[in-house]
Amino acid sequence: MLTELKNFNNKISLILLLIVISNYLFMGLGFFNLILKINVILFFITVIYFYTKYLKNNLSLKIYFLLILLICLGTAVEGWDQRSIYLFHAKRIFFDHSIYSVSDNYAIFSHNDYPLLTHAFAASFAFTNGYWSEVFPKSAYSFLYLAPLIFLSSQISKEKYLIFLSLVIFFLGTHLFDGGIDGLVAIYFVAASYSVFRIFFTDNNENNKVSFFLLTFLFCLTLTLVKNEGFALLILIFLTIIFVKLIQKDLFRNIGKLLVLFLSLTPFVAWKVFCNKNGIINTDFTLALLSENLIERLVVFENYKMFSQYLIISDEKSILSILFFAISFYINSQRKLFYYVTLLFLSYLIILLVVYFSTPYDLKVHLETSANRVVESLNLFLSFFALYNLKILNKTS
Repeated sequence: MLTELKNFNNKISLILLLIVISNYLFMGLGFFNLILKINVILFFITVIYFYTKYLKNNLSLKIYFLLILLICLGTAVEGWDQRSIYLFHAKRIFFDHSIYSVSDNYAIFSHNDYPLLTHAFAASFAFTNGYWSEVFPKSAYSFLYLAPLIFLSSQISKEKYLIFLSLVIFFLGTHLFDGGIDGLVAIYFVAASYSVFRIFFTDNNENNKVSFFLLTFLFCLTLTLVKNEGFALLILIFLTIIFVKLIQKDLFRNIGKLLVLFLSLTPFVAWKVFCNKNGIINTDFTLALLSENLIERLVVFENYKMFSQYLIISDEKSILSILFFAISFYINSQRKLFYYVTLLFLSYLIILLVVYFSTPYDLKVHLETSANRVVESLNLFLSFFALYNLKILNKTS
């Protein structure tokens, strides 16, 4: 029964991701017609099927998500990023009937270079509804949490999954229902990093199934198309795999699977090529590359102190997630898992340090306004793998 439920959850997650990605593909091909509405209706039918097929299965997640959805539908859009960037792009897609309208680089403050997968999905809600209203497109961002949450629900025990759902609220907070996408980066990072870990570091018949590999591929692809940071996170996942497999002298045997997964980067790269051809650039990133701030800040000890203060020391959530993972490893010393998680965690911290030290903005102000969002991915990542590590302990004891 447990295997049947796990397969069911994986299939539901796979179908939901395929619908979201096909929605993006249809818009990219200019299909703003009945096929788009059918696609959205199929998404809702899949969600209803998930709720009704095994009524008592995933009951905690079903209640959990319904509450999130109710809060989402009952609250207004308040954040600057939510209204002026994310929903703004969704609104443009809806009215212009194109995901390429950003080529005019209108409203440069809205980061026109951002990938549009999530915003295209939000626009399709309005398109199906027949008119623009922030309420339903905003709920689309909440619906995007379902695929990874359903998948992860069958990877650990019910008790540990309840803890995980509590930690999702604790770490992501209002991002679950406010129309933002930083929480989506975090949850898709967890799903992608975990499923990749399963493929390369665990012996399980499920890992060899084409459906599981396809699901992993789609998690990786979606991660890159949520936000620019997702691309960096996926690159780090791949580099970590390569590094560990080189140490284990086992890279050649896994090179085929790794190369296929590398193809998940293609849509993001294609989008960036389009942006570059149309003069759409990330001004922050460009200025950072041209600035001398990185070299200047690298030699100032206070900058390292400030960086660690805002991202770890003064953030109780970061402290708790690090402690949680450290304790779980102390209880159950799984070397493969520890090396994978630690390398990925430290490499992302190094990337963040370089980015923050490079930006032309005041370092303190930049950290104050963004550090709490940036560490969400790392906190959720560490916490899930801590729970997964304890699951392994239960299996072996």
